[in-house]
Amino acid sequence: MDRLPVLPGRAGPGNLRFLFPNVLYEPPTRIKLKPPSAYPVGSATLIPERRVYLFREPEGFRCLSAICTHLRCTIGPFGEADDEFPEPHSHCPCHGSVFAKKDGRVLRSPAPSPLAVYEVSLAPDGRLVVDPGKTVSPQTVFKV
Repeated sequence: MDRLPVLPGRAGPGNLRFLFPNVLYEPPTRIKLKPPSAYPVGSATLIPERRVYLFREPEGFRCLSAICTHLRCTIGPFGEADDEFPEPHSHCPCHGSVFAKKDGRVLRSPAPSPLAVYEVSLAPDGRLVVDPGKTVSPQTVFKV
């Protein structure tokens, strides 16, 4: 029975690599916000550090991404309906895409797809939690 030759000094460093997990340590995707009472009905709050909009509507809370699906610019604030767009909307200041406030759909390109809608929930301490790692349908509203 032949044995493979052992090369001294070469196997050690390669084997040490397997002692450490191959894990990428990233910050959690969940965003903890204020309690629901801090957001008046009809408000649209931009959380700039995470680039999301939180909407408080009579039905409940919704959260839209503030990242344009064209080239990842941060979209502007949501304005009221006007002659050109008959519903509340937001303009991307970089390339002119326009998105509907109601569901994030594209009203004017070059954006190729609608804004993402994120899950909103309530933490045990009574604060709102938005999870950009979980998308939901545009009709989803978190009721408090």
